Amino acid sequence: MHLKRTHTCGQLRKGDAGEEVILNGWINSRRDHGGLIFVDLRDRYGKTQVVFDGEQTPEDFNTAKKLGMEDVIAVRGEVVLRPADSLNPAMPTGEIDVQCLELAVLNEAEPLPFLVTDRDSALEEQRLTYRYLELRTGELQDNLLTRSRIYQIVRGYFVEHDFVEVETPFLMKSTPEGARDYLVPSRLHHGRFYALPQSPQTYKQLLMIAGLDRYFQIVKCFRDEDLRADRQPEFTQIDVEMSFIDEQDVYTVVEGLIRRLYQELQDIKLPDPFPRLTYREAMERYGTDKPDLRYDLELQDFTSYVESSDFSTFKGVLKEGGIVRAVVAPGCAGYSRKDTDALTNLVTEYHQAKGLAWMKVGTNGLEGGVAKFFPGELQQQIVTGLAAKEGDLLLMIGDKEEVALPALGALREELARRENLIKEDEVRPVWIVGFPLVEFDEEAGRWLAVHHPFTAPHPDDESLLETDPGRIRSRGYDLVINGWEIAGGSIRNHDTGSQERVFKLLGISPEEAEEKFGFLLKALLYGAPPHGGIAFGFDRLVMVLVGATQIRDVIAFPKTTSALSLMDGAPAQVTDRQLKELGLSLRGKRKYE
Repeated sequence: MHLKRTHTCGQLRKGDAGEEVILNGWINSRRDHGGLIFVDLRDRYGKTQVVFDGEQTPEDFNTAKKLGMEDVIAVRGEVVLRPADSLNPAMPTGEIDVQCLELAVLNEAEPLPFLVTDRDSALEEQRLTYRYLELRTGELQDNLLTRSRIYQIVRGYFVEHDFVEVETPFLMKSTPEGARDYLVPSRLHHGRFYALPQSPQTYKQLLMIAGLDRYFQIVKCFRDEDLRADRQPEFTQIDVEMSFIDEQDVYTVVEGLIRRLYQELQDIKLPDPFPRLTYREAMERYGTDKPDLRYDLELQDFTSYVESSDFSTFKGVLKEGGIVRAVVAPGCAGYSRKDTDALTNLVTEYHQAKGLAWMKVGTNGLEGGVAKFFPGELQQQIVTGLAAKEGDLLLMIGDKEEVALPALGALREELARRENLIKEDEVRPVWIVGFPLVEFDEEAGRWLAVHHPFTAPHPDDESLLETDPGRIRSRGYDLVINGWEIAGGSIRNHDTGSQERVFKLLGISPEEAEEKFGFLLKALLYGAPPHGGIAFGFDRLVMVLVGATQIRDVIAFPKTTSALSLMDGAPAQVTDRQLKELGLSLRGKRKYE
């Protein structure tokens, strides 16, 4: 290629006027003005306007007339200053043009399935099918460039703080716990399978036992689970583990990284230290363990008002051991029946609450809904106690705690969205600490780990392991930013005795523990240091930093919510020969779709 670029399409400025340059790129737009043709030439660095003059270069001018969107061209030309009335302050190169002296068409593009200048010109399914075209859009290119920069900042930060980067295996032993493993059959050992790691949890603990006291890794993980907008079957973690530390050491390291990312990427200074909420406080005040603190709408206890009322439904809830909580929706007294029905549907259909009660704050007290069950003097106590004002809407849910609090949390989020209460320019990090160690699964009939089975119980609660497990606090912690769980981790069990007590509580027999985790239990016998760590959801962190609403927008080649790759057809069928080599056969007939 004789017209090899000398500059990128985002590089030239008015100081380059008079220079002869060569640009390579894609045609972003073309405008034919009779004797002149203007082309915006684009690469990942920016855009430059190229001018083709029919009198100066008639042959190239005629070729330019035939050019289409996304054709790839090379242009040799002179940098010229634009006339004063043609300056484009929206473009960094908007003070200059490149006057074409020579044109080479490097590749012509077929008619496009959608406009790469407008992502909304196609549905997501079509955009994912042609993902390589969607990746040409400015939004996704900016996201991936920011993601690349975050990689560099993260690596630099951890190296600066004496962490060692270690790669752990992708082919490991299956230890099913929580989400399903992706299994990889062994060709050399028929009937045996590797598993792709859901996280490098056991490996990083082994690295601590090996004496590498500060480890990090930016690593792919795999979980075969039901997907949502913020999840993918394969995802990236920033994995961290440290020895001879406690929770505060983890908080200090993590906060330093997050502060640096926001400072360098957005010039935002975050608090030092980050605020903390216990799991109990978060649930009681916000109805979720990942609260968005950019708006208020805290849940309020409504128990005493129910006890003094004539509302038998809520009194029955309290009598059965349930709770009643309220949210004050500011300025929402004008909500129609359709609006309150939509909110009721949200908490009943999606969060299993039995119903949603409401009252409006009027000039002379409470009106509508269930107001008739609350006598006049009690109404004034409610308005004062909840700090409500005229024009506000009171919303109440009475139910079992595990139903009422999450339902009100979802209601709080919906109200904030409807009323534009979210301060979009704010960044509000918060640590959630003091999680329960375990929760009882009624369907399985046993205790399950809230984080994972290697999390240590709080030292003050260890005596409850055999007597009252539901009250045990763990040494786990989550970092939440603007309602998104960004990272989670814990201090680990570092001796065999403690780990075996937790396994016993979780119903993991000594035989099962030996089969699944025998190598780790053995390693703990050889001088394991106190250790703990954390794992960041890297994709989610990038998503929050760039302001995207789903992680597919920050991953180069994502899967759909049903774990399909529409672009290359994965997962795909394999041949009978491949199956035979692996010692596998498929049950039933193949389905060709």
